[in-house]
Amino acid sequence: MKRYLRRSLLPTILCLSAATFGCDEEKKAAKPDEDEATDAAIKVELPPSPNFEEGKVDERYPDGAWSVYGLRKNIDENIKAGEAGTEIEVVGYIQDIYAAPACEEEPCPPGKQPHVWITDHPEEQGKKRAMMVVSYAFTIPEYDVKRWKDVPNVVLNKGQKYTFKGRFKRFSDQGFADDRGLLEFIAYKDINPKTEQVEWIYPPGAAWHPLELARQEEDQRKLIEAAGKAAAAQRGG
Repeated sequence: MKRYLRRSLLPTILCLSAATFGCDEEKKAAKPDEDEATDAAIKVELPPSPNFEEGKVDERYPDGAWSVYGLRKNIDENIKAGEAGTEIEVVGYIQDIYAAPACEEEPCPPGKQPHVWITDHPEEQGKKRAMMVVSYAFTIPEYDVKRWKDVPNVVLNKGQKYTFKGRFKRFSDQGFADDRGLLEFIAYKDINPKTEQVEWIYPPGAAWHPLELARQEEDQRKLIEAAGKAAAAQRGG
């Protein structure tokens, strides 16, 4: 009898085992579909493609003045010209004006020389597309203040559009440097308060200011005149 029960139960156990194994296989087979449904429910949001036209303007304006974008498009060629002394005109908006940081110690560390950043668009943020304009302000010694008293100063306002004259370089004579290029200031167009006309305004005290150039020419003329008189006196003696 016991032998009969063992024989009868053995097929049943095998069937149950097979059924259990079959259930596991069904679960495993169903899992990939569930995973696919879960993955489909996850939304992957990629960042937008960069807009390479963003910030792009004409290389030059109708009057021939450059844009910041235009100068940097052919940067090596334009810097080579600037370092050779070529003067150009550039139109830009004042994005930022350097201000020396507040000092709470003595002696105060020296600040940087005055400089500004210009951009092609008034709403441009950050310095990615901004360009430095340097060497637009000079310290005038006390003994020479009187000579510059009535000469208009360079006054630049944040957010305002200006036309600048200068030389496009990587390294300025005053120690500024930028691999993307900077403008070494010569003059800018503004209203002369004395004449009430729009004209080129040069920084007082600059070696290239027309007033300073006139002084140098006068000094040179006097030296030549003195040398001529000395030579004449020697001949007469």
